[in-house]
Amino acid sequence: MGDIRRSGRFINGVIFRGQESKDGTPGVLTLDNTFTCDTLELPWRNNQRGVSCIRPDTYRGWVWESPTMGHKVIRLEDKNGRADCLIHNGIWAGDTLEGETTHVHGCTLVGHGYGVITWKGVTQWGIYDGIKTLADLIESLQNEDGSYDDVMIRYEYADGCAPEGV
Repeated sequence: MGDIRRSGRFINGVIFRGQESKDGTPGVLTLDNTFTCDTLELPWRNNQRGVSCIRPDTYRGWVWESPTMGHKVIRLEDKNGRADCLIHNGIWAGDTLEGETTHVHGCTLVGHGYGVITWKGVTQWGIYDGIKTLADLIESLQNEDGSYDDVMIRYEYADGCAPEGV
Protein backbone atom coordinates (compact mmCIF):
# COMPACT_ATOMS: atom_id res chain seq x y z
CA MET A 1 0.00 0.00 0.00
CA GLY A 2 1.04 3.60 -0.35
CA ASP A 3 2.22 3.98 -3.94
CA ILE A 4 -0.26 5.48 -6.40
CA ARG A 5 0.48 6.29 -10.04
CA ARG A 6 0.93 10.05 -10.32
CA SER A 7 0.62 12.15 -13.47
CA GLY A 8 3.28 14.75 -12.63
CA ARG A 9 0.69 17.52 -13.03
CA PHE A 10 -0.63 19.81 -10.30
CA ILE A 11 -4.06 21.18 -9.44
CA ASN A 12 -3.92 24.38 -7.37
CA GLY A 13 -6.25 25.06 -4.49
CA VAL A 14 -6.84 27.02 -1.33
CA ILE A 15 -8.35 26.32 2.07
CA PHE A 16 -9.83 29.45 3.63
CA ARG A 17 -10.05 28.80 7.36
CA GLY A 18 -12.77 30.45 9.41
CA GLN A 19 -12.96 31.30 13.11
CA GLU A 20 -11.71 28.52 15.38
CA SER A 21 -13.51 27.22 18.47
CA LYS A 22 -13.09 24.30 20.87
CA ASP A 23 -14.89 22.24 18.18
CA GLY A 24 -12.21 22.95 15.56
CA THR A 25 -11.47 25.27 12.68
CA PRO A 26 -13.97 25.17 9.81
CA GLY A 27 -12.95 26.12 6.29
CA VAL A 28 -13.66 25.79 2.61
CA LEU A 29 -11.44 23.94 0.10
CA THR A 30 -11.63 25.10 -3.51
CA LEU A 31 -9.54 23.50 -6.28
CA ASP A 32 -8.89 24.88 -9.76
CA ASN A 33 -10.62 21.81 -11.22
CA THR A 34 -13.94 23.14 -9.76
CA PHE A 35 -14.02 20.74 -6.80
CA THR A 36 -15.14 22.41 -3.57
CA CYS A 37 -16.05 21.19 -0.09
CA ASP A 38 -16.05 22.13 3.56
CA THR A 39 -13.09 21.32 5.82
CA LEU A 40 -12.53 20.92 9.55
CA GLU A 41 -9.19 21.06 11.37
CA LEU A 42 -7.93 21.34 14.92
CA PRO A 43 -7.66 24.82 16.44
CA TRP A 44 -4.30 26.62 16.25
CA ARG A 45 -1.98 25.57 19.09
CA ASN A 46 1.36 26.94 17.85
CA ASN A 47 1.82 24.15 15.28
CA GLN A 48 2.22 21.52 18.03
CA ARG A 49 2.08 17.99 16.67
CA GLY A 50 -1.09 16.16 17.62
CA VAL A 51 -3.03 19.15 19.03
CA SER A 52 -2.77 21.91 16.39
CA CYS A 53 -3.72 22.51 12.80
CA ILE A 54 -0.77 23.05 10.47
CA ARG A 55 0.89 26.40 9.85
CA PRO A 56 -0.61 28.55 7.08
CA ASP A 57 1.50 27.91 3.97
CA THR A 58 1.32 26.11 0.62
CA TYR A 59 1.63 22.32 0.79
CA ARG A 60 2.13 19.80 -1.98
CA GLY A 61 -0.15 16.80 -1.68
CA TRP A 62 -0.79 13.59 -3.57
CA VAL A 63 -3.23 10.68 -3.59
CA TRP A 64 -1.87 8.00 -1.29
CA GLU A 65 -3.19 4.62 -0.16
CA SER A 66 -3.08 4.85 3.64
CA PRO A 67 -2.15 1.52 5.22
CA THR A 68 -3.66 2.69 8.52
CA MET A 69 -6.97 3.93 7.11
CA GLY A 70 -7.22 1.27 4.39
CA HIS A 71 -8.23 3.65 1.60
CA LYS A 72 -7.00 6.54 -0.53
CA VAL A 73 -6.37 9.92 1.12
CA ILE A 74 -4.36 13.02 0.25
CA ARG A 75 -0.94 12.98 1.88
CA LEU A 76 0.67 16.38 2.45
CA GLU A 77 4.40 16.96 2.26
CA ASP A 78 6.32 17.07 5.55
CA LYS A 79 6.89 20.77 6.19
CA ASN A 80 7.24 23.38 8.94
CA GLY A 81 8.17 20.74 11.52
CA ARG A 82 5.11 18.62 10.81
CA ALA A 83 4.93 15.15 9.29
CA ASP A 84 2.26 12.64 8.30
CA CYS A 85 -0.53 15.21 7.79
CA LEU A 86 -3.36 14.00 5.58
CA ILE A 87 -6.62 15.18 4.07
CA HIS A 88 -9.15 12.48 4.92
CA ASN A 89 -12.65 11.72 6.15
CA GLY A 90 -13.79 11.87 9.76
CA ILE A 91 -16.31 13.69 11.92
CA TRP A 92 -14.65 15.69 14.68
CA ALA A 93 -11.64 17.98 15.08
CA GLY A 94 -12.23 19.15 18.63
CA ASP A 95 -9.62 20.66 20.92
CA THR A 96 -8.37 17.72 22.97
CA LEU A 97 -6.81 20.18 25.44
CA GLU A 98 -10.41 21.28 26.15
CA GLY A 99 -11.69 17.68 26.48
CA GLU A 100 -13.22 17.49 23.02
CA THR A 101 -13.09 14.46 20.70
CA THR A 102 -11.02 14.49 17.51
CA HIS A 103 -10.40 12.30 14.46
CA VAL A 104 -7.31 14.31 13.49
CA HIS A 105 -3.92 15.13 14.93
CA GLY A 106 -2.90 17.78 12.44
CA CYS A 107 -4.84 16.50 9.44
CA THR A 108 -7.71 18.12 7.53
CA LEU A 109 -11.18 16.57 7.39
CA VAL A 110 -13.38 17.06 4.33
CA GLY A 111 -17.17 17.01 4.10
CA HIS A 112 -20.27 19.02 3.26
CA GLY A 113 -21.94 20.94 6.06
CA TYR A 114 -21.56 21.05 9.83
CA GLY A 115 -23.76 20.30 12.81
CA VAL A 116 -24.05 18.50 16.11
CA ILE A 117 -23.39 14.82 15.40
CA THR A 118 -23.91 11.84 17.70
CA TRP A 119 -21.88 8.73 16.90
CA LYS A 120 -20.55 5.91 19.08
CA GLY A 121 -21.65 7.65 22.28
CA VAL A 122 -20.12 11.04 21.45
CA THR A 123 -22.19 14.15 20.72
CA GLN A 124 -20.20 17.09 19.38
CA TRP A 125 -20.18 19.67 16.58
CA GLY A 126 -18.52 18.18 13.48
CA ILE A 127 -18.51 17.84 9.71
CA TYR A 128 -20.97 15.78 7.66
CA ASP A 129 -20.54 13.43 4.69
CA GLY A 130 -16.78 12.85 4.90
CA ILE A 131 -16.62 9.44 3.22
CA LYS A 132 -18.45 10.54 0.06
CA THR A 133 -16.68 13.91 -0.03
CA LEU A 134 -13.23 12.31 0.18
CA ALA A 135 -14.17 9.85 -2.60
CA ASP A 136 -15.34 12.78 -4.77
CA LEU A 137 -12.11 14.70 -4.05
CA ILE A 138 -9.95 11.71 -5.04
CA GLU A 139 -12.06 11.15 -8.16
CA SER A 140 -11.64 14.82 -9.15
CA LEU A 141 -7.87 14.24 -9.28
CA GLN A 142 -7.99 11.04 -11.34
CA ASN A 143 -7.14 11.12 -15.04
CA GLU A 144 -8.50 8.90 -17.81
CA ASP A 145 -5.28 6.84 -17.78
CA GLY A 146 -5.74 6.02 -14.07
CA SER A 147 -3.03 8.37 -12.81
CA TYR A 148 -3.70 11.14 -10.31
CA ASP A 149 -2.80 14.81 -10.39
CA ASP A 150 -1.01 16.17 -7.33
CA VAL A 151 -2.34 19.24 -5.53
CA MET A 152 -0.74 22.46 -4.31
CA ILE A 153 -2.99 23.69 -1.51
CA ARG A 154 -2.54 27.05 0.15
CA TYR A 155 -3.84 27.11 3.74
CA GLU A 156 -4.82 30.59 4.89
CA TYR A 157 -7.24 32.30 7.24
CA ALA A 158 -10.20 34.34 6.05
CA ASP A 159 -10.01 38.02 6.93
CA GLY A 160 -10.24 38.56 10.68
CA CYS A 161 -10.11 34.83 11.53
CA ALA A 162 -6.39 34.24 12.14
CA PRO A 163 -5.64 33.47 15.80
CA GLU A 164 -3.21 35.69 17.64
CA GLY A 165 0.42 34.82 16.85
CA VAL A 166 -0.22 33.25 13.46
